[in-house]
Amino acid sequence: MKDSHTAPQVLREELPVQRFVCDTLGQAVVEGEVALPGGLREETRVLCTQALAVLEHANVENARVGVDGRVTFHVLYTQGDPTRVSTLEAAADFTHPIDIPGAQPGMTALVSLSPEHVEASAQGGRLHLMAILRVHARVLTDEPVSVVTGVQDVDGLMLRTETVRVLRPGCQGAQDVLIRDECELPAALQINDTLYATAIATVHEVMGGEERAAVTGTIDLEVTHVSSMPSRPVVITRHSIPFDETLALSGERGDGLCCSAVVRDVAVLSQEAGDDGERTLRAEVLLGLQVQSARTKDVCLLLDAYTTQGDALALETQSVRRVCAHRQIRTAESGRLTLLLDGQPPVRTPLKAVLTPIITDLTPQSGRLNVEGMMDVTLLYMTDDDPSPRTWHTEEPFRMTFACDPSLPESIILTPGMVDVTPVTSDRVEVKYILHLDCQDVQLAPEQMVTQVTACPAGEREPGMVVYFSQPGETLWDIAKRYRVNAEAIKRMNPTISEEGAAQVQRVLMWSR
Repeated sequence: MKDSHTAPQVLREELPVQRFVCDTLGQAVVEGEVALPGGLREETRVLCTQALAVLEHANVENARVGVDGRVTFHVLYTQGDPTRVSTLEAAADFTHPIDIPGAQPGMTALVSLSPEHVEASAQGGRLHLMAILRVHARVLTDEPVSVVTGVQDVDGLMLRTETVRVLRPGCQGAQDVLIRDECELPAALQINDTLYATAIATVHEVMGGEERAAVTGTIDLEVTHVSSMPSRPVVITRHSIPFDETLALSGERGDGLCCSAVVRDVAVLSQEAGDDGERTLRAEVLLGLQVQSARTKDVCLLLDAYTTQGDALALETQSVRRVCAHRQIRTAESGRLTLLLDGQPPVRTPLKAVLTPIITDLTPQSGRLNVEGMMDVTLLYMTDDDPSPRTWHTEEPFRMTFACDPSLPESIILTPGMVDVTPVTSDRVEVKYILHLDCQDVQLAPEQMVTQVTACPAGEREPGMVVYFSQPGETLWDIAKRYRVNAEAIKRMNPTISEEGAAQVQRVLMWSR
């Protein structure tokens, strides 16, 4: 006969699960300064400013993450001659510390950066630049968790287990690739010079083989030029550049390859192609590609346990938010703004609109993500009375719904593209755009994992018939565990009770010995 006080034999396993530690959302202010090429006495007017934020490195330290990055500014301005538009490109490196409780060296940090406000001001022959970045950082760890998978050598043992699929890191690879392309610019645009370009990269397919991954996608390029047309000193052209690249992978082969593509730099120039006024545009886009996969393993975990005789069992649990999938979310929706230029010179020809979204609220709902915010708008346009371009700045509310369900919606990056401006009246213009959403998402599964099981004295039970009224949401297992009886015995005495318990109160009969 077994001793009722014999310690149970606990079966353990070091579970190689990738866990979510913590995340935080904040802002980083990046500033820079550069000398203007003209004379100190020449009047300088800043027309519009755009910025590209690129993450260089994220280092996990004790209770914080150090973020190193670079912001590339593109500024349209006039200097001396107000009708002549010029451009200036400048880069500012930055380091930004982020406090994250629980972060430790050796963990992995995923960081997303996106500009929320960009401005430039000229004074004393120098251009002061500033960008406010939205920074979201999350920390993951691959440190194994010691969990209980089963219990043995206990009389009257009742076990509840579940088989879960856990994620482990697989193969991965990262590489910067230079994508080149060229095309012809129509003579009708009367382009004199090409100023700068912005780009959005989209991955269409990623396929993995032995130690290599093939990535195909498209780069959408928007180029700003100077034109000799009297009514349109600035013109915009758009181009699509396909890419097909192969990356080397290291590590054990896994499933579910996902790839992120980040535009790190864009360079453009145009040259005369002949006497008919056509020009050849040459573009170079530095693209950062990162591919990763994951390996999966099925593990049987102990969910709950109790005894129907002898000592009771005490279970210790640990709350774990484990990563069950990595995925790259890409989607886009079209938007529209109507701008009222109250008190401004009348609009004759809109030239360009620069949009910067500022997110104020994110609401997941039934597989969709509702995004609300303010759209920072800089409008560049021509009037009837002045041959120099005008600038008008405003902020307009926007609300958009995307067909996606990220686990951490704060990590999304919104990038406007295909921005078209159409005059409606002399004081009203319509802005149409495509808002691209990109997110390097991790799907999370919050769970309570059993980490220890010990025997403890059980309270005395009075023999006889017990009548119990179940509570809403209470399962058959919960009732059986409460009274330390076999669930099958309860079902035999109560044939109408459901397996998962009652949405409403039910009377349950039990026999206690």
